[in-house]
Amino acid sequence: MPNYSTQALANAINVKSLRNGWIQMLFWGCYFLFEWLNTGIFLGCFDQSFFSIALNLPILMFAGYWHLMVTVRRYLLEGKMAGFWISLLGGILVFGLIRRFVNYTFYFPIYYQQGLSKPLIYLPKILYETMQIHLVVALFVVMELVRFAIYQNQLSESYRREKLATEYNLLQSQVQPHFLFNTLNNLVSVSINMPARMPHLLQRLAGLLNYQLHESHLSNVPIGKEIEYLNDYIALEKIRYGNRLDVRTNFNEWEGCTEIAIPPMLLLPFVENAFKHGASQTETDCWIQINLSKKGQRLTFSVENSIPDMDLEIVSMGLGLSNLKKRLDILFPNNYELITMPEVNQYLAVLKFNIN
Repeated sequence: MPNYSTQALANAINVKSLRNGWIQMLFWGCYFLFEWLNTGIFLGCFDQSFFSIALNLPILMFAGYWHLMVTVRRYLLEGKMAGFWISLLGGILVFGLIRRFVNYTFYFPIYYQQGLSKPLIYLPKILYETMQIHLVVALFVVMELVRFAIYQNQLSESYRREKLATEYNLLQSQVQPHFLFNTLNNLVSVSINMPARMPHLLQRLAGLLNYQLHESHLSNVPIGKEIEYLNDYIALEKIRYGNRLDVRTNFNEWEGCTEIAIPPMLLLPFVENAFKHGASQTETDCWIQINLSKKGQRLTFSVENSIPDMDLEIVSMGLGLSNLKKRLDILFPNNYELITMPEVNQYLAVLKFNIN
């Protein structure tokens, strides 16, 4: 596996390097063609234009890569401003002198003898030569910086998505042991007080575990399966509390629905919270009302339950709802509503989110 990963990384780097090379060669090729045709039409001699461009293109390319790799990447992007200014100003002077020397020595004697009337070290001509070079070099460097910025942005987005996916999988994995912990506590209580109901309880538990095993790792599941899961969980809990607990739902219209898909085990923490901080905290009659509705592309899930006289802040705490908020931030960034309304003797939690 490590050898495969290393080879895959090497292949990716080679592909990227090859693509960069072709893009850069395309830039220089387009520049050469444009300058040759443009200058050739202006001078009326394409041979002269070709000779001039072929003579100066290596200087242009060397200057371009020098300023890209050294002036910008080594000094400017690293914040080494002294090195940046030395490299920039030095490059402007040196490449201007080189181009002046090459043209003065090879181009002027053949095509522009009157240019030899001025000395080799002639400041206006040197400035003219360096301006011609660095206008093209600036365009090349800007193009490469834009491409580099786009590539870095793609890497950052890819890293962000991988990080979110990892974090989400971790949060989702925490839901299962949390659920099992609560359910096993129920099993202990029922096995002691109502052993005759254990077979039915275990059957319900098997259905829940089957759902977690085969569905919880998926990104989305049909809402009908999620409702079936909630029904099994509620039935499992009702066995424990008996007739003193009144649970009302409107799930009938959603059973078997496959047209709508939602992340698995997204609604469970609300129901768990209702039992944990409501029914399990009292020995008297208690109630839970659960509703699921749809308006346009927005689902609304609400759970309201009775609570005993207690510190209302305790109701909002717990691993389930804490993880839920983190999962919602990943699944629906800035596109969901989570409302909790603790009141005297009752507690309401509402989740609203868009479906795809």
